[in-house]
Amino acid sequence: MTGTVLRIEKTSIHDGAGLRTVVFLKGCPLRCMWCSTPESQSGAIEYGYGEIMTVDDVVKEIIKDEIFYFYSGGGVTVSGGEPLAQADFTAAILRESKKRAINTAIETSMYGSFDELQKILPYLDVLFADIKHIDETAHQQATGFSNGLILDNIRAAAETFDGEIVIRVPLIPSWNMTQENATGISDFCKNLGRSVKIELLPYHRLGLETYRRLNRENEFYDVETPNGDEIREFFQ
Repeated sequence: MTGTVLRIEKTSIHDGAGLRTVVFLKGCPLRCMWCSTPESQSGAIEYGYGEIMTVDDVVKEIIKDEIFYFYSGGGVTVSGGEPLAQADFTAAILRESKKRAINTAIETSMYGSFDELQKILPYLDVLFADIKHIDETAHQQATGFSNGLILDNIRAAAETFDGEIVIRVPLIPSWNMTQENATGISDFCKNLGRSVKIELLPYHRLGLETYRRLNRENEFYDVETPNGDEIREFFQ
């Protein structure tokens, strides 16, 4: 089996517990206006971004760092793009990793069919799921799609997945850093019927150069990273 991989990063400390290998896939249905990896949105190889790899190719890279996973409590995280857009490929990578007792995680927008997610869940330890905005209209305006499917998938995962669920909220000044959004997301998580963690991810400007290389405009070019006081005020 083959898939389209954007890149593989080693010894990450931001994509789950411990030191992790992060497999970034190509292809995402959403078009978030602040996206920091616009080169991951298209499923095609473009401007030199991406390559076709087999599951074995990817797993060979993952197992090179098994000793680091063992001592740090780390593992492999499949990110994107959107892992659900290549669900069979993602599931196969995680399945082979679990055979080697490697901790597994995915970072997902949850925008995809629940049938695709169910292919992945049996081989998953940690599910990182985004809630970008609790308001449907605001979500559609900034990503191109309603959040209805996303919220439904999170509810379904909360009922069927035995592993850890972490809800991630990207903090975008001038868009979703309101008390109404914070309260809405908090209430949604409380009503899931199980314990979940919430992580706040401050917007950063690391993708600006990539937009230039892709000859694309970034509508959030002038938006600054929120400071500590603004973040604390959001979820106090």
